[in-house]
Amino acid sequence: MDKKIIVLFLVLGIILSGCQIAEEQTEEPVETGGEELNDTAETEGETGEINVTEPEEGLNETIGPEEETEDINATEPEENVLTIEIDNLTLSQKYVTIEKGTTVVWINKENNPHMLAAHYGEFRSPRLEQGDSFNHTFDEVGEYTYICAIFKTQIRGTITVE
Repeated sequence: MDKKIIVLFLVLGIILSGCQIAEEQTEEPVETGGEELNDTAETEGETGEINVTEPEEGLNETIGPEEETEDINATEPEENVLTIEIDNLTLSQKYVTIEKGTTVVWINKENNPHMLAAHYGEFRSPRLEQGDSFNHTFDEVGEYTYICAIFKTQIRGTITVE
C-alpha cells in the first residue's frame, strides 16, 4: 500500500513538473543574419524545392477613419422586448402585462436546467442550460400562464397581453 502511494506521488510529480516546464518555455526570436524580412512565406516542398507564396491582397489593410462603421449602443433595450431572468429557482418577474407584439426573452442565469411551457401549448422552450435563452413573441391578446416543466412547483408565471 505504501509503495503504491509513493509511486502515485512520483508519477504526479513528474506530470506536474512537465507541465511547469512547458509553461516556462517561450518562443525566442530567430536571428535572420541581417536579412530584411518581407511579407512572403517560404515552405519546403516534397522535392526539397522552396516554394514562395505572396500574401493575399488586402489581408494587412487597416480601416481608415473615413471607413468606420456606425456606432451601435448595445446597452439600449430593444423596443417591445421584455427580459425575464431565471435565477435561484425564481423568475425575476412572475406576473407581467405587455402589449400585443412584444417579445419576451427568458434567460437562465443559474446552473439548474429549465424548460418553460405554457399551460395551453402556446409556447414551449427547449431545455435551457445556464446562459441559454428562449424567446416568444405574443401576437394574440390574452392571459398566458406557464411553468417550468422540470421545477413545476417553484417556477410559475403569467403573461397578460393587452
